[in-house]
Amino acid sequence: MFGSKHFKIEEIAAGQLFRATSGGIWEFTGEAPTKAPEPHALLVRPYDRRTIKIISLSALMSRRLFEPVE
Repeated sequence: MFGSKHFKIEEIAAGQLFRATSGGIWEFTGEAPTKAPEPHALLVRPYDRRTIKIISLSALMSRRLFEPVE
């Protein structure tokens, strides 16, 4: 699934951790409420849940930007 061009936001479990290539860890909490036609992910910092990031699902699935934490 990760790194694939065929993915759905429903395939990502809430609580899944991702490591940004810049080094930060982010937790997927669900689909972000946006008006954009493509799905976006809502991410939070595990140690500071008030720090959020909203990114497109395609960016989250890009191995150039994020890697899932096993």
